[in-house]
Amino acid sequence: MKNILRISNLRALSTLLAVLLVIPVSWKGLTGFYTWLSPFIMVNSVLALKSFVWLNIVAFLVLLFVLFRKRWFCYHLCPVGWSCDMVSGLNQRKTFTYKRLPDIGKWLAILSLAASIVGFPLFIIFDPLAIFNGFFTIFSGKLDLVAIISLSGLPLLLVIHLFFPGIWCTKLCPLGGFQLVIADIKKPESSTSNSGRRYFLMSGLGLLAGVTIPRFLKPSAVPIIRPPAAVEPTLFNSLCCRCGNCSKVCPTGIITPHTDPGNILGWMTPEITFKDGYCLETCNLCSRVCPTGAITLFSVEAKSQLFMGRAEVHLENCLLSNNTECVKCKESCKYEALEFVAEDSFLNVIPVVDTRRCVGCGACAVICPESCIVIIPFQKLNNYKNLYG
Repeated sequence: MKNILRISNLRALSTLLAVLLVIPVSWKGLTGFYTWLSPFIMVNSVLALKSFVWLNIVAFLVLLFVLFRKRWFCYHLCPVGWSCDMVSGLNQRKTFTYKRLPDIGKWLAILSLAASIVGFPLFIIFDPLAIFNGFFTIFSGKLDLVAIISLSGLPLLLVIHLFFPGIWCTKLCPLGGFQLVIADIKKPESSTSNSGRRYFLMSGLGLLAGVTIPRFLKPSAVPIIRPPAAVEPTLFNSLCCRCGNCSKVCPTGIITPHTDPGNILGWMTPEITFKDGYCLETCNLCSRVCPTGAITLFSVEAKSQLFMGRAEVHLENCLLSNNTECVKCKESCKYEALEFVAEDSFLNVIPVVDTRRCVGCGACAVICPESCIVIIPFQKLNNYKNLYG
């Protein structure tokens, strides 16, 4: 009994710590740190990107514990598991059993990991830590009703557990399912030949899905400005786990969830909106807190080569073209991408954008008194490379 209480208290403390690190306050690089604990997210990311960053070591250490203790993370650290167990305890019926329900979590894990090998992680968004972190994005105070509903995965899980106690943790969770697969592989004598065949079949289906599904996915008709160093669009939409870490950590609040109904594949992924701020030239926090690598880790020094878009000046509204002095756009540009050039058709000089230097940070657009500068997103994101600080 004492051991059970000790484990329960540990998971309660873990949940409290997870909440503290996910609320939208200035934790900087530690914001949403618990997403880095998930071996399911880590393996999906490493297989899809074929790269490993140093914070992936955290999930790798968790994976080592899982090798020796079945579902160690679930029993000791998982904040979603603790929350679901608390709600399940409110149901007085003790007759629930799910033996006849297949281990859906296992199949989700195998399908997703197999598809990740060919660069298309299928079910990374169902990781419980991504769901947990995504819910707290609601409290950033910058969301519309559609985004709030979309981020309510955690309350939905709790409601489900009120009526079906334990169902997520025992049968549906892909992180829990991944840990069960590891336990089966570690002790093959406990697995039947039928289980081995099913694993092989699901792996094949995952690979097939990872190869074929992207071919049918059409890019959004409306271009989206992504955070700097975002991977290419199709991979970005599948690799982003919608945890909201980048939104919570952005010091100027320009990263918001995408809710365009015409782009379902990109639903709730981060996009840049230059309404109240711009992308600071001294900041790389979004890349430091992204657990999946959808936003590739980059150094501050590399930002001058990471192109989110291009500034475009509408001269008909520009003060300079209307014989009124203004230098705000040029003064605001930290990349020296704006020049004043004399034109025969204008009495004054006019602003001209140097497309080789403009990264689309939005500083000029935000400060322009006539709102005559807009940031045009690039249709192709081939300029994004894996740049590490």
